Amino acid sequence: MRYVLVRPAGDENLALRGLRVLVGGPENAPGVGGGTRGWTAEMKGRLEGFLTYARSISLNIHRQVLAIEEGKGGGRIAGMCLWVPAPGRTAMLFGPGLSEFPEAATAMTMAVGGAMEDAKQAGVILVQTMLEPADAAGKTVYAEAGGGMLQLATLTYMERRPPLSPPTVEPLPGITMAAYSDSRHADFRLAITESYRDTLDCPALSGMRDIDDVIAGHKAVGPFDPQLWTVLLRDKEGGDAVGCLLLSELPARRALELVYLGLSPAVRGRGFGRMLMQRVLRIASQRRFDTTTLAVDAANTPAVKLYRRCGYISVAQRVAMVKQLRY
Repeated sequence: MRYVLVRPAGDENLALRGLRVLVGGPENAPGVGGGTRGWTAEMKGRLEGFLTYARSISLNIHRQVLAIEEGKGGGRIAGMCLWVPAPGRTAMLFGPGLSEFPEAATAMTMAVGGAMEDAKQAGVILVQTMLEPADAAGKTVYAEAGGGMLQLATLTYMERRPPLSPPTVEPLPGITMAAYSDSRHADFRLAITESYRDTLDCPALSGMRDIDDVIAGHKAVGPFDPQLWTVLLRDKEGGDAVGCLLLSELPARRALELVYLGLSPAVRGRGFGRMLMQRVLRIASQRRFDTTTLAVDAANTPAVKLYRRCGYISVAQRVAMVKQLRY
């Protein structure tokens, strides 16, 4: 089968067809069809939910690349990829899960490759996607498309639900905590850079982006509140930064997300991580959040153990894949 790549541009109907493929699989796949005939209530709910979400964040649903069948009886969308740019010169790639539709692998590989090229032309330097751990066909597609994406890590998503009783935060001797400000930007740059040294948390990601792009991406996770960002400074001449805690509010869920926690090798294993996790729970209690959430590299055993000791439980897993388009 031959396919042609098509961009919806301003074609609202074609963009909507692409989103139907995103949530329901290739057109004319068993139980799907070219429209919504034969769709289950779950499929229709997923489509409406995605459209509601897209409108709430002003997401451009036309940033799609569609792989459409050529020839007699063609016109069917067999594969699609939606790319969503984000601060920090990154983009997320979204496509249908292929566990039930492995026959769409060729079309999907073309669509994902086209989306990568579009993102690169728009100035994106790093693309990412998240897949279900069991989606073997999807992993193969993203590993082959556009020169191949790297399987970065299996991420474990964890939550701690009420009661979020406020623990006592006991600063360790010789350490000062400071909130983010323009004058502290260099300290956060240093803390994040140092925390990447010998890290166990997605180590392959280190060096793929400039630190200022990393910070811009972290700021965009939710409404940025500088009081939710903390840097650890050693009480010595120069006050060098040795760690940081970056939090963000997720208003729709009344949740506090741990965006990033990083420590310099010089202070690891000395109780700093536990101190910062106590700070997370104290802020969550003071601000009356319903839940605290985080994602961690499942292979980062020390971090996973720390979070479990602090009352977090695993709720889901995703496989993260990335590709550096340019630097």
